Amino acid sequence: MVTLKDIAQRAGVSSMTVSRVMNGNTKDVSRKTSERIRKIADEMGYVPNSSARSLASHSSRLIAALLQEYDEDRNPLEDSYTSCFLGELAHQIKEEGYDLMLHYVKDYSEITYSLKSWNVAGAVFIGMFDESIRKLQEDNQIPLVFTDSYSTVRSITNVGIDDYRGGEMAAEYFLKCGHRNLAFFGPEVLDNGVVTHRIRGFVSVLREAGISLPSENFINLGTENLGERLKGICAGENPVTGIFTTADYCAYQIYSEAYRVGLRIPEDLSVAGFDDLSMSALMTPPLTTIRQDIKKKASVTCDLLMKNIREPDSPAENIVLGVELAERGSVRKVDNPFSIL
Repeated sequence: MVTLKDIAQRAGVSSMTVSRVMNGNTKDVSRKTSERIRKIADEMGYVPNSSARSLASHSSRLIAALLQEYDEDRNPLEDSYTSCFLGELAHQIKEEGYDLMLHYVKDYSEITYSLKSWNVAGAVFIGMFDESIRKLQEDNQIPLVFTDSYSTVRSITNVGIDDYRGGEMAAEYFLKCGHRNLAFFGPEVLDNGVVTHRIRGFVSVLREAGISLPSENFINLGTENLGERLKGICAGENPVTGIFTTADYCAYQIYSEAYRVGLRIPEDLSVAGFDDLSMSALMTPPLTTIRQDIKKKASVTCDLLMKNIREPDSPAENIVLGVELAERGSVRKVDNPFSIL
């Protein structure tokens, strides 16, 4: 049996360094060294103890949930949607007699090793893994279910929502309430993910109504002095009267900063969110938002995973769940003779 010491001797590093890499603790190890150690371990046929125990019993009751860790200083579960979805998924997985194992990964090089070392029965990917999907499928023979993926790879099983329609619904509601000068607040749009589709749906409805969304009305999530920026766009001869946020947690930031600089919601600025997290109905005023059924999304994800575990030859499925408007008190009606819908 190959040991950590064997790998360390071939790699020319200490056994402690190999142990750190094998356990995903690569903070003090360079990426190049980590990748070299994993490659050597794979070539030598190294099997971690956790896998050995699982293989010996010919059974694994573990499901891996993988999240990308973009910033070591930020806890991925601080994202309210992610923590809510994972909580629901863990409950569904437990009902099926499995345990959910949460694992943070920085890049593709960590994923396959993690899945094989724990000998998991299946895996759920939370968020953006589109660039790695084809390689992940080639390197892993277990059921893989992706969520919110807009990958062009057709042979994947994915559960998502109609993000584009959600953006359309937000714009339609603002227009119905008489708003003509609107803004957007959220992460910078750099990929083909959920943010892109939400903003595209939002802008498409405005464009059809003859309304443009100028670049200065796009506010990035990391904007410094957000309160002052909000105060600025709400002033002048043609003030912004409404702002669409890509997620409820973004709307919460708007609430906080608006209060800090003396802006009233919805009197001075109307706000619409996306997700309908439990906190949204408790805000003052309660947040108008695009609702996705997170519990159903977790249930469908679990069902598809279990189906693929029991029937390995099941065809890939792309499930798109609907969204709806949760109308509350954060968007006011304005007097506008040009209002439509």
